[in-house]
Amino acid sequence: MEQELLQEIVSYWGTRAEGYSEVNEKELAGSQREAWLHVLEEQFPEKKKEEMKILDIGTGPGFFPMILSEAGYTVTAVDYTEEMLEKAKENLGKYTKYGLERVTLQRMDAQNLEFADETFDVVISRNLTWNLEKPEQAYQEWMRVLKPGGVLLNFDANWYGYLYDEEKKEAYEADRKKVEEQQLDDHYLCTDIDRMENIARQVPLSAMERPAWDTKVLESLGVCSIQTDSEIWKRVWSEEEGLNYASTPMFLVRAEKSAEQSFQLGDVTVRRGEKYQAASEDGLWYPAAKPGDMVTEGGPVVAYGRIVREPEYDDRKEQIVHYWEKRSESFLEQRRSELANPIAKRWMKEIEKQIPAGRRLKILDVGCGAGFFSILLAKEGHEVFGIDLTPEMIENAIQLAEEENADCCFQVMDAENPMFADETFDVVISRNLTWTLPNAEHAYGEWMRVLKTGGVLLNFDANYGKEDVADTKGLPEAHAHFKVGNEMLEECERIKSQLPISRKNRPAYDVAVLCENTAGEIRIDTSLGKRIYLEKDEFYNPAPMFSICAVKQ
Repeated sequence: MEQELLQEIVSYWGTRAEGYSEVNEKELAGSQREAWLHVLEEQFPEKKKEEMKILDIGTGPGFFPMILSEAGYTVTAVDYTEEMLEKAKENLGKYTKYGLERVTLQRMDAQNLEFADETFDVVISRNLTWNLEKPEQAYQEWMRVLKPGGVLLNFDANWYGYLYDEEKKEAYEADRKKVEEQQLDDHYLCTDIDRMENIARQVPLSAMERPAWDTKVLESLGVCSIQTDSEIWKRVWSEEEGLNYASTPMFLVRAEKSAEQSFQLGDVTVRRGEKYQAASEDGLWYPAAKPGDMVTEGGPVVAYGRIVREPEYDDRKEQIVHYWEKRSESFLEQRRSELANPIAKRWMKEIEKQIPAGRRLKILDVGCGAGFFSILLAKEGHEVFGIDLTPEMIENAIQLAEEENADCCFQVMDAENPMFADETFDVVISRNLTWTLPNAEHAYGEWMRVLKTGGVLLNFDANYGKEDVADTKGLPEAHAHFKVGNEMLEECERIKSQLPISRKNRPAYDVAVLCENTAGEIRIDTSLGKRIYLEKDEFYNPAPMFSICAVKQ
């Protein structure tokens, strides 16, 4: 499916090459040319023009290479669409006196760059990130090819946020009306808007609040300095652009790569890209891959390292992700069966009793696993986002949603640090997750943060910390715990023993935490399990499950 989406994106932009080039020609002929050059140069690192190597990613018809090469810079420009590169080549010959003398054009995927590490002083991009399938991976690649002290400049906007937010939709429609009243060209209606919206629904960033999302991703990559400017559009847009895109203002994300060349701990010095291991320094290693890192099969690990020494380093999340990674395939099979079982209707009955009725809700499924709740809710017509820290779980959720023809959006994300703006969702829902979290209090605070006022947090869990999962007496022969094996069950017990929530009295603990986190009305139901698990079958859960319903005040 990913390859099909990529080809659809490429095909669409191939049809836009001519029109996009005309937009660039207007920019070159007007004051925007100098405005853009000034904005770029003031962000560049202090280095002589002739020594600076610049990479323009998603160059389109070549606007940035044209203005930069004319100003004396050497630029490498990449795009995945052949038609765009042909237009860029044509425009460089037509609108610059140097042509391709200072510019190298290459066809390349922005998410899988073919350049060596630390090649460029500057990486720039405009209006690209929003339509990438794997924007986190793209950011990793862009930072990888930057030299130490190099600068990433990304200009983008929340272009299709109106597909997921009613207020943004109203603002978008107001833009269309104002443009029509002033008899200007409507930049949206000049394109195949239905086709573009279909693509926008399939890529993750349309649903994210940016540039907050970008900042968190870059922070997770260990970037030295991150700055955002949400008013950069005022300096580079024409009046017509300002009216067309008033509800989607362009922002700038500037990220500077650390100039640090080596790390030192005691007598040990490790240079960038090197690995050190010694018996006397147990646990000392570099680089480190974090939970949620997306690694292409057969390719290199893209990660930023750290030197750590116990007890300073907390690896509990990595243990948890590793555990659920090993259980992901059996989990997929169980959820596939569960969706076809009468138990699915029982779950929906319990959920519907707690959430607002009669309207389409924006719902966040936290710790979605293989997507059971996400799929059920999407089939009821709700707009659902599922997040999980285990990449394999997300891959399986996407697969299962396709099988069920359910329209959901899934993304690898930490349940304790969801990358959404305040008051984004009507409902936050979770099942059997809280007991696995190292910092459940922080997680509850974040879930309440992303809820709208009056929104509902619905958490289904059990006091698993006090249950011995290795004790399988009384379980039916077909139960999943028999398929997992004793070694995995014992691993689960080891992880539980490290989590503070395992020693709490639940759900009393949860209620106390929620009372401190903007929760108004809180409802507890400790008899949930008796209504869900009517048969001792493969889905049977012997632990007494409870539900917590908290309304944000």
